[in-house]
Amino acid sequence: MSDAATVAISEQVPVVGEWDVLVCGAGPAGGGAAIAAGRLGRSVLLVDMEQRLGGLISNANIGTFCDTPGGPIFDEMLARLEELGAASVLVNRDRYYPPGRWRCHPGTTATILMEMTREAGVDLLLTTMAERALVAGGAVEGVIIVNKAGRSLARAQVVVDCTADADIAARAGASFVQGDPEDGRIQHCNFRWSVEGVQSEKLPPPDELEALCAEAVAGGAIQPPDAIFGVDRDSFPFSRESGSMVLGGWELERVDPTDPHQTTEATAQCQLAALQVVRFLRERVPGCEDCRMRSGGIFTTRESRRIVGAYAVTAEDVLSGAKFEDGAVPAWFWTDLHDPAPGHSTPYPREYVVANRPKPGDWYEIPYRCLLPDRPEGLLVAGRCISCDRLAQGSLRVVPTAMYLGEAAGTAAAWAVEEGIQPREVDGARLKQVLNEDYWQPPVYE
Repeated sequence: MSDAATVAISEQVPVVGEWDVLVCGAGPAGGGAAIAAGRLGRSVLLVDMEQRLGGLISNANIGTFCDTPGGPIFDEMLARLEELGAASVLVNRDRYYPPGRWRCHPGTTATILMEMTREAGVDLLLTTMAERALVAGGAVEGVIIVNKAGRSLARAQVVVDCTADADIAARAGASFVQGDPEDGRIQHCNFRWSVEGVQSEKLPPPDELEALCAEAVAGGAIQPPDAIFGVDRDSFPFSRESGSMVLGGWELERVDPTDPHQTTEATAQCQLAALQVVRFLRERVPGCEDCRMRSGGIFTTRESRRIVGAYAVTAEDVLSGAKFEDGAVPAWFWTDLHDPAPGHSTPYPREYVVANRPKPGDWYEIPYRCLLPDRPEGLLVAGRCISCDRLAQGSLRVVPTAMYLGEAAGTAAAWAVEEGIQPREVDGARLKQVLNEDYWQPPVYE
């Protein structure tokens, strides 16, 4: 698409309300931030484009929580999910550190988060996009939001950007980097979809199923998207469930999540390829004669912008178990980078996983400083887009750490409002004491 001309537009927008804390994005980080600030007695508005909370957890059916600490709010969410039979833990000590890798029901997770936000007194605006921050005198005063009622201004003393892509921070003038510093490569995106109506007992073994799919690709019955589909074009890894199959292994390279034209084209191509797979399954695969699309396909991302903060977490910090005076969030997940060097593939072998994370019983800490963009004032960032290098981002981008970072940001925002100070003036050592040292205990290995 050719570059379009620019047009100057001036308009008056109504003020929809005023809050102490405004959280943009209701994924794990946003949920943690909003609940934390609300429980500390602050008025909070949580804004999200979707109709249910949880971000990719619930809206893209990513119900896997990786093996790393998630903080008090995360642990409470898991307890509520367990009570409803909607969470189970996979403990594999060779690959997964305590407490193991959790599998949770996406829809139930969304409703649990709704319950917890309402209990915390958080105001919600769903199907609403946080467009950009209102900045005056070098400080954020609120966010311009857009929904079916039109464009309006939500005022706030502190804004927390939990958009995953640092959308608000970037549009407010904060410095950021994106992708690989050498060539700009971005971690692979994923396309997830599922079919139902499967007679699981009649399915061929996995290797036979993959061979059939590879044959269909070679014969042109299935046409994977061109160019953007660069990993295992002939492979369609099926995850089997009772009466259904989930395809979660389509990895897309060279797709910029911040470019709507690229993401739209990638989504369209993948959905059409998925339809071809369904037709092939019905015609050629035993047990799939009556299968149909259950989920039409969701495009998910792992990496885009990372803010430039006062400190950037590094891969060396992860591997060495670095500790900091303001290390509010502990973590120990491995540097899971879905952008393999030539000749390698994902998932990584066990040897890589073991070698690229803290030693058993150790952990690293994420400093509060990493949540603070260089500008403007009044803004915090939480989630995968905090200040870090690319390899470290592969570790801290996972759901539990994102929610922990959100809880840290929400707590700091509440303290800043209460004390009448800017977020960068919040005592990071105090934050570490409350969220890390007073709560969390190092893992015990059997």
